[in-house]
Amino acid sequence: MANQFLNAQEYANVMLLLLKNQLVFGRLVDGQFKNQVTDENGLKISVKRPPRFLDKKDGTATLAAQDILTGSAMVEVDQYSKVHISVGDIEYVASFNSLMQNATMRSAASTLAHSIDKFLANQTKKFPSWVMGGDPAYNDVLYANATNPTMLIRSPGQAMAAHTRLMDQGVPNESLSGVVPFEDGQAIRGSMLSDFTPSLNVPALQKVRIPIISEIDWYASQQLPVITTGTRAPGDGSSSGAQIDGGTLQVNYRDVKDTMQMTIHIDGLSTGTVKAGEVFTIQNVYAWDWRAQQVLPYLQQFTVLEDGVNAAGDMDLTITPPIIVQGSTDGVNTDGNTAFATVNAAPVNDAYVQFAGAASTNIRVKSAFHKRAISLVSARLHTPFTGVSSFATDPDTGISVRYWRGSDIATGAHVHRWDCIYGAEVMDPFLGTRIAGQNVDA
Repeated sequence: MANQFLNAQEYANVMLLLLKNQLVFGRLVDGQFKNQVTDENGLKISVKRPPRFLDKKDGTATLAAQDILTGSAMVEVDQYSKVHISVGDIEYVASFNSLMQNATMRSAASTLAHSIDKFLANQTKKFPSWVMGGDPAYNDVLYANATNPTMLIRSPGQAMAAHTRLMDQGVPNESLSGVVPFEDGQAIRGSMLSDFTPSLNVPALQKVRIPIISEIDWYASQQLPVITTGTRAPGDGSSSGAQIDGGTLQVNYRDVKDTMQMTIHIDGLSTGTVKAGEVFTIQNVYAWDWRAQQVLPYLQQFTVLEDGVNAAGDMDLTITPPIIVQGSTDGVNTDGNTAFATVNAAPVNDAYVQFAGAASTNIRVKSAFHKRAISLVSARLHTPFTGVSSFATDPDTGISVRYWRGSDIATGAHVHRWDCIYGAEVMDPFLGTRIAGQNVDA
């Protein structure tokens, strides 16, 4: 059969459509296409973080002006994914419809989708919040019990814990999604089939989907990241384990609004290690509700952004969220620190640190988040100097695909390739939470 090629635009369009159909995380985050991201600006773009405003009630009609502090996250567009196939795989394609049905094309699109989803899933390791499914009292088990953080989410009741935590953190109650492994999805669906089958959920269950639970639209994926905890001891949070070293620690939102991170110093680790993605709490440092301006009933959680380097038991840790104390002044006023407060009080010297999970344990990160928690930025690649090429950009995800084909006169090979370049960053660590299962029916 003679080789038959569609025009370049059709190849680009179909690959983008197949790719989008395979995405999970890529369809749940805030996708943006940016033409201005080029090699001339280092393939970086600044994306604004949302501001916050205080409810300044003083009993009068006087305008209470507020200093708007808008942070910006720098997104590096440095992830390059590509696939290519030879003419032998697609030479029988003669129409648009048959191209879409081509198993080779679907497989290539799946490879691209998995690459993008895996990168986006790794961003969820930057969520500091980590809640255990079921009764809120079980949250202590994250720290006290070595095995439970790896348990399946077994029921709608356990999955609902993620929604409760997101609401505590002031997340808008819309555009919420959750992603769990297929094993958890199976357990949740099985529980709903036997114990919880309202008529609205029946069609979803029949299609082997996870229905919406507590305003969160749940999905299953194989691309979830796995954290291997360090060799540090977990500690008990009050009398053993690592300790804060360096006195009272706090920063001003005005100074960290573009990074949403800070560095703390801990000691008492002996030769232990701490890995990126680990979660810990600090003795007597509680989470703060910035809307109600009151303390929340649980210790604030922090996540480690980079592996710590142990120096004779001492270690610097880069963490998020930064420790911002409500009511404190940043040298201008108290508005910024009050609107973006993360804790009720700063930790003191020698306060104990408690890490979640046992040492040297593999823990899969399951999460729920608002769409704006993670920003995905995709850019248009350069037009090739040789061959035939075209581009397709998805308005929903922002992903841009370049199609490029060329031939080798020496070998007669005809190569078709699809490329995309992208990057992502967490816009607000409080717009997401991790969730662990419980070995109970809750």
